[in-house]
Amino acid sequence: MKNTEILNRINALLNRKVKLEQMTLENGTVVEAESFTVGTPIFAIDGENKTPLEIGEYALADGTIIEVVEIGIIGEITTPSAEVTEEEVAMAEVPATLEEILTAVVDAIQPKLDDLQAKIDALSGANTEMKATLSKTVARRPLTHKPNEAKTNLNKFKNTSNVNVSNTEALIMARLSN
Repeated sequence: MKNTEILNRINALLNRKVKLEQMTLENGTVVEAESFTVGTPIFAIDGENKTPLEIGEYALADGTIIEVVEIGIIGEITTPSAEVTEEEVAMAEVPATLEEILTAVVDAIQPKLDDLQAKIDALSGANTEMKATLSKTVARRPLTHKPNEAKTNLNKFKNTSNVNVSNTEALIMARLSN
């Protein structure tokens, strides 16, 4: 192929008029594409500037959702009639009578109540065991107050030790030695 033929083909392609479609997004931005189909380039129009749309979902004014998967390329188009809203699904699942509503609530809460009751029973059993263990291990002896004996033991402990000991420490040691 000669250079002139190549140039003629390039000129023919450049002179070819491409009609672009324009649509408006919900926010008022005008977008333009050759055709609004999957795989075609899409641009946002700002006066004379065309900017490829970033990756994300865009809602057109008519409710159609255009998903851009690559910068400036349409990946998926969803029409509003094909979508079922979460609210419609939730409304379809709502029980009709008060009895059905109460049954649904009780069924939802019952497993949590059973878990809580099991934990309460376990803690109650552990509490009973601890009380029994403490009552067996702690010997109760009557407390008697003998101030003269405590002072004697305190002085005896202080005198036998070469370490500086406070009165409280000496008293504790004296009671432990009895």
